[in-house]
Parts: sequence; C-alpha cells; structure tokens
Amino acid sequence: MIGMMDWGIGGLSVYQALRTQRSTADVLYFSDSGFTPYGKLSREKLRERFTKIAEWFQRREITRVLVACHSASSALSPGPLTGAEHFGDIAFHSIIPAARRAVARSQARRVGVIGGVLTIQSRTYERALAGLERHVEYQPAQPLSAFVEAGALDTPEVEAEITDLLAKFGRLDALLLACTHYPALSPVFRRIAGDLELLDPGAEMAGTIQESGSSRLEFFTTGRHDDSVLAARLAFGVVLNEQSDPAPFLK
Repeated sequence: MIGMMDWGIGGLSVYQALRTQRSTADVLYFSDSGFTPYGKLSREKLRERFTKIAEWFQRREITRVLVACHSASSALSPGPLTGAEHFGDIAFHSIIPAARRAVARSQARRVGVIGGVLTIQSRTYERALAGLERHVEYQPAQPLSAFVEAGALDTPEVEAEITDLLAKFGRLDALLLACTHYPALSPVFRRIAGDLELLDPGAEMAGTIQESGSSRLEFFTTGRHDDSVLAARLAFGVVLNEQSDPAPFLK
C-alpha cells in the first residue's frame, strides 16, 4: 500500500489517474482539510505539519507518500537521486518532477502555469521548468480549488473565473494544471479554450507507481468526512469509504 496526501480531495485526481492507467495499487489517502489551508502556511509551518503527518502514516506502516499537492510540494527539498525527501522513515515524493516531465513531453512552446498563490509566488515552477526552452507564463488561480472542494464544477461562476484567467495570458499552446483539483474542471477549460493542450502532472505522477494490490482505497480526513464524500463523487466520480477522524494529535 502507498500513501497519498493533499489538503483536500484534489489528490484524488492522481488516484483516478492510477485507475485509468489500470494500476491495482492499494492507496491510503490522507486529506488535511480540517487544518489551515496549505496555501496560507509558510514553508516552515508546512514542514512542521509534514512531520506530524509522517507519524500518522508510520503508524499505518506506510513508507512512501505521494504528495499530491503543489503547495505542499513547494515546501519539499527532494533529493536528486530519489526525488523524495524523508521525514523520519517516510519518503515524501513531490509532484513537481512529474509536472516538469509533463511539460518536457509536450511539443508546446508557449506554456501557461496556473496554481494556488503559494505555488506561483514560491517560484517553484520557475526553477523546475528552467532549461526546457519554453516560453512560460504564470498566473495564480486560487478560487478554482475552492469551487472543486465545494462540488461546483460547471457553474456560471466557474466559467467566468476561467474565462478571466485565460484572458490574462498571451497566446498559449498548453496550460499546466499546477493544482490537483484543476483536472476536475477540464471540461470547462476545453469548452472555453478549444484545442489548448492541458498538462496534468497528476497523470505523470500516477505513471510512476509500480506497486500492485487489490485496488483498495482507504480515505481519512481531518475535516468533515461527509463533505469530502460528496465532493469526491461530484469532482472525480470516486466513492469514498466511511472512516472516522484520523487521530486527535493531527488537529
């Protein structure tokens, strides 16, 4: 079994990609939606939180965790050989290298990057995409993840937000979705942007998983479980199990 984490349900797009790619890996998913949104935390506070989350995974005998969150990944310092940073005995794998691979695979010369404010302002992607000989533009798209968490996927408000966001870019060949919530809005992007190529790092991350199992998903959250169940079904068509709160020490 592998671990997967995000502040909310966005990382389920990575899980969904696993199943689309016919992986049978068992997944233990941790959502931290009862905690301060990661985009509002400093790098130091995020890393403190990782230490506690690593303890939670360790209690469940998980040694490898996919950090399916771009804001959280911006606080990691993965090693050049393993692509992971260890917190205790737990290897946290950043999604940023998967994003770089997605851009490198594309033939697009002009690429837009959208993500949360922390992801964009950290300049993580400016460093990650350096040397790829692409013209890259960046824009924060903070409200989009909140729409997905609320299960609002194709509303006039979502369409207006995406229309305004795309208008801020110059001409683009591809758009990198630097938040795992955003793939849930792909139909709206395609309706508005036509043949603009959408680059999904989550699908690239899912492709690195070699483990096999019984396709089991165990979902835990520090937030409201019922809200996550509804949002997961609406956004990604994923049916979640009924589990209790992860652990008091994670509050």
